[in-house]
Amino acid sequence: MTENQDSRAVVALRDVAVHRRSSGQEIVLDGIDWIVRPGEHWALLGANGAGKTTLLRLVGAAMYPTLGSVEVLGDRLGRVDMRELRARVGLVSAAQKVPLEATAHTVVLTGATGTVQPLWREYGSAVRERARVLLAELGCKEFADR
Repeated sequence: MTENQDSRAVVALRDVAVHRRSSGQEIVLDGIDWIVRPGEHWALLGANGAGKTTLLRLVGAAMYPTLGSVEVLGDRLGRVDMRELRARVGLVSAAQKVPLEATAHTVVLTGATGTVQPLWREYGSAVRERARVLLAELGCKEFADR
């Protein structure tokens, strides 16, 4: 992989390891090299405890590696304000609880603020219309109010 090819990466992990210390030293990930370029689609498969969620937390700028380097959208973890980087990353987790009464339109709106709970004052008419357009593009406009 040349430096020029790496610079276009959406995500670049180089010799990444994540160690957790609970009872002794348990290695969660070790020696991970992974490049994701614009337009690529990936699926992570593995047994429970294999490190899939840990890997996604790294690329979602939700945690740091123990060893190695992680670059997300051109910024290296440890050299960038993680809060600012997370604002540019779309990460959906089962740990995030969407309000049960939220409509599909409301859920799409929350993407504009990177939140799970709606921030109603932040959604002007342009943001609300964009959410409707996105639902239509996904073939889900009939679910907007459900």
